Amino acid sequence: MNNDLTKKLELYLTKTSDYLNTKLIPFWAEKAVEPKYGGFQTNYDKDGKRTEVTEKSFLSQCRSVFTISHAMRLGFNWPDGKEALKQGIDFILNHFYDKENGGYFWIVEEDGTPKDLNKIIYGHSFFIYGFSEYALLTGDDAAKNEAIKVFDLLQEKIFDKKNKGYFEHFDQFFNIKSSRGDISVHKSLDVHMHLMEAFTTLYELTGAENHRQALVDVIDLIFDKMIDPETGTGISMFTSDWKPIANVELETVWGRDRFDEDGKSIDITSYGHNIEFTWLYLLSQDVLGIPREKSLDKVMPIYEHTYKNGIDWNYGGIYVEGKRIGPVTEATKEFWQQAEAMVGFLDAYLLTKDEKYLEAFFNVHDFVFEKMINWEQGEWFALLSEEGNLIWDYMGTSWKVFYHTVRGSCQVVKKLEKCLNK
Repeated sequence: MNNDLTKKLELYLTKTSDYLNTKLIPFWAEKAVEPKYGGFQTNYDKDGKRTEVTEKSFLSQCRSVFTISHAMRLGFNWPDGKEALKQGIDFILNHFYDKENGGYFWIVEEDGTPKDLNKIIYGHSFFIYGFSEYALLTGDDAAKNEAIKVFDLLQEKIFDKKNKGYFEHFDQFFNIKSSRGDISVHKSLDVHMHLMEAFTTLYELTGAENHRQALVDVIDLIFDKMIDPETGTGISMFTSDWKPIANVELETVWGRDRFDEDGKSIDITSYGHNIEFTWLYLLSQDVLGIPREKSLDKVMPIYEHTYKNGIDWNYGGIYVEGKRIGPVTEATKEFWQQAEAMVGFLDAYLLTKDEKYLEAFFNVHDFVFEKMINWEQGEWFALLSEEGNLIWDYMGTSWKVFYHTVRGSCQVVKKLEKCLNK
């Protein structure tokens, strides 16, 4: 590595580390814990003020537990982090758990009164992820046992023994349900990718053979059924027996994706999910003890497609979506794709030493630091136009929590240190 590149990487490391430690973590360390009833509150406007939304989603609570634990386990300082985590875990166990039927409710009121009693597996994957990360940080056996219990629940009640994979939407009593009236029961890349990251962390925690096997199986399933072999890109949604279907908006919300009335065509892929998948997959290989070089044939098509099609070399940043073979179809810039792209392209460089992936990283990083960060507050805006103009200006909702921004920034610091051999 030449001196100019070394200096540039050092500059980006300093910028990211300073921002993370003096802006982003302090914003959430001050605001995430909900002081009156406990748990976490992530509904904040562009000025960092609480919005009128007071409910708490299972997803926001579990992601908050994961993110604070992850930052601390990587060595970053989170003021009063242990106390924040302990009260957050207590709130989840006391208010989301269904004592009669098992599993966890989807949404509760601010004081913990159940509001949406459905059991959504997306949220349960983050319970395993968050509680496993917390147990790795603290050595807490109770949290470890709770993560194992939810894993066992998935294998018993959620796993599709006929067609493999996991069903995703259930009512309070674990009766499987359609996620929208006009579509059949479905399976998605999104949920299975998050199950992969959850099983990775659980296996890292326990070393148990059944957790290892579940991780290997879900990885094999994703590559076999959900990644298009021609382009190396993800296919979003399937029938229960793995026929691709239009990616439709679900009645149970967990994000703010934009949808056509009849759903998005099966030939549309998410650049952000694709590049996020690569680094989470490589992390799973680390935990499984498999050298990263053995995965080159699996990740290179994804890196290449994202590099060639997903990066906006004019205005900067990574687009939301495009056709697997064809042009960009959603040219806006959403916060979470930017975070995942920075991590993924640094991994691509570390694995291949091809500096074009560093150029992609610099492109996205510049866009984030120039356009996406609300510097007055420290958190990122939710959505910008192709040119970088503001569309959604809030700092957080029950679904836009600090998981992507904090995890991504922590990972960028650590991977830039690896690039510099620090």
